Amino acid sequence: MNWKFWKKTGTDPLPKPKELTSDLGKYLVVNLQYDPDWVWQLKMVTDLPKDGTARFRVFDSATAAMQGQTIKNYTSLDGQQGLILFDGWYRKQTRELEVNDYYQAMKNDQAV
Repeated sequence: MNWKFWKKTGTDPLPKPKELTSDLGKYLVVNLQYDPDWVWQLKMVTDLPKDGTARFRVFDSATAAMQGQTIKNYTSLDGQQGLILFDGWYRKQTRELEVNDYYQAMKNDQAV
């Protein structure tokens, strides 16, 4: 008899949106000089880690809601380049990270 009928079998679901990790938030505030009040309101989604490295995407949930987009996981942002403010990868064991800043380019495009 299958006693764990509530658990899905097959592929693992991708994690839901969550708060920024402390390392990522600090990087955006200290290294990229963004306003901490704004940074800590952002959300992030990650894919499943491979070899200890997870890819992430950072977005503003308020902007997504205004555009009628529901972000459920990492793949929800596929094809939504206007919503992705930052992306990159993160290694939890060594606390290494690499961040691509798309927000700066968006700000510059709006200023023109």
